[in-house]
Amino acid sequence: MRHLARLAAPELLDLGELDVRALPHDCTVLFFTEYSIIESAIGQSSANFPGLQGLPKDTPDLVILVTAPHPVLIALEAKMYDRPSRPDLLKQLAAQTTQLEAVADALARLLDVPAVEIAHAALLPSKLADSVGPLPVRVITWEQILETYSDVNQAYFLAILRTALDRYDHLVSKWAGYQQGDLAGANLVMRSLAGDETWPWMGIQGGLKGQRLAHAVSDGSWGTRVFQCRHDPLPNNPNWFPVTDFIGKLRDAGEDVQSLGPTPADEG
Repeated sequence: MRHLARLAAPELLDLGELDVRALPHDCTVLFFTEYSIIESAIGQSSANFPGLQGLPKDTPDLVILVTAPHPVLIALEAKMYDRPSRPDLLKQLAAQTTQLEAVADALARLLDVPAVEIAHAALLPSKLADSVGPLPVRVITWEQILETYSDVNQAYFLAILRTALDRYDHLVSKWAGYQQGDLAGANLVMRSLAGDETWPWMGIQGGLKGQRLAHAVSDGSWGTRVFQCRHDPLPNNPNWFPVTDFIGKLRDAGEDVQSLGPTPADEG
């Protein structure tokens, strides 16, 4: 636990100072992995945590309670080679948020404090973070963890994490269907305008002239909506179209897509 407080850094959880003490007679931290309080608060102990019955059992991978200088409940949902879709990840995080809020309320009563701060975050490889787009919780990456702890004398941990990230493209779960990746609409547009040809093709049911895309453009959700994308075209498949055609559709709808592109100074 010596370096646990580094998680509170501004570029990670941004929690301010944490006073982590892990001696048995002077302890300010509880550390749990794959622990479900909903399934554990049974019998007489359930009275300490009312309101948990019936809540989703989707527990974060890592839950840490730090009580000093003020109580903070840290919850991390970690992914490495599993590649969930954005809707699946949003559903999972929402279920966890409901559970964490109930637990924080119970802890506030038990600790006799006005409130327990919740620091809920998704811990993802940077490539997965890019593909799922903005989330309702803070996103930190494994690459950030590697950088934050690079000076810690834990050669095994650092070597394994570095190896895992180096092998990410070979070991990550494969996309189903035709897609080779997925990115938020604003990210696809920004990359295309910058001359990045990594993902020149995108797909959605109904294609460029379909109702789903029309709705996403009309209600403004196209920027955060995640689209399937490919490196190369799919001949004779009307659901797929060039990102440049999508940009043209946005311009026709009056969207200021140029603001997502490079400035003249950037281009120079």
